[in-house]
Amino acid sequence: MITRVIHGIVGLLIVLSSFQDLNGSDDLRVIELNLRNLTPVNARGYLMPLMESFSSNINRSTFHTAEIRKGFDIYIGMKAIAAIIPDEHRTFSAVSPASNSTEHTATVVGDQGNGDFPDGFNWKIVPIMIPQVNVGNIFGTQFFIRYLPSTKFDDKIGTLDVFGGGITHSLSQYLPEIPLYFAVQGLYQYAKLGTIFELTGTVYNFLASTRFAGLTLYGGLGYENTDLNVRYNYSPSTEQSATPDTTATRITFNESFEEHFRATVGMSLQFIIFNLNADYSFGNMHVATVGLGISI
Repeated sequence: MITRVIHGIVGLLIVLSSFQDLNGSDDLRVIELNLRNLTPVNARGYLMPLMESFSSNINRSTFHTAEIRKGFDIYIGMKAIAAIIPDEHRTFSAVSPASNSTEHTATVVGDQGNGDFPDGFNWKIVPIMIPQVNVGNIFGTQFFIRYLPSTKFDDKIGTLDVFGGGITHSLSQYLPEIPLYFAVQGLYQYAKLGTIFELTGTVYNFLASTRFAGLTLYGGLGYENTDLNVRYNYSPSTEQSATPDTTATRITFNESFEEHFRATVGMSLQFIIFNLNADYSFGNMHVATVGLGISI
């Protein structure tokens, strides 16, 4: 477990160092080409780890404290988020269209494909980055938005669009003064990855934190529900071509991910106006995050 946490944090640091605003993605384009030869059943199995990782990433790193201070408060920051791929997500059981037999082959995050099935990309983590702005406070309530225009991080991810927002409401204001802070949070998000994935999701969190000078220890329990729409062109052939096939069949399917229980633990450091936080979430998919921002 500790090595997975370290691996996730190191991966996030690599993402932070390689962030770039470009267009297009080689890997995402290859995924689109690979999907042309996959039936909807096999496409679902091939993409499942990426779909679940994408869903988990979008819904994470929405808080770094449960404390909502009195008066005007603003936070502007960037969240680097990485879903850590478990070994069992690297392969799936595919059905051969020719023989109708079952074959064990690589998912999109796996390694070598079996027979005519496509290779994976051998990814250990699936990282993204999302800006977030928090503004408050009105009657113990803080509002936040997350917005990212069409942006590419590296060739593993592709172009990502994110828009969402929510509120965090203090429960501590109704309780006697103790060195613990409690809050509840709700948010709605929309995200799009390339031309393949489109996602909408809702998340509800219960937050708790305690502060020692500039150090805050925090945690949360969450419930989330995400609907993900997948679209691709199905045009089976023996050769791949970058030229669009006008005779291809447009395939669309939906996948829902629901987590009844997800736990997050983390810590944040405040130095003057700068805030650095890191946390780790335990759920259907484990996720590591690092955030850096300005808090006034």
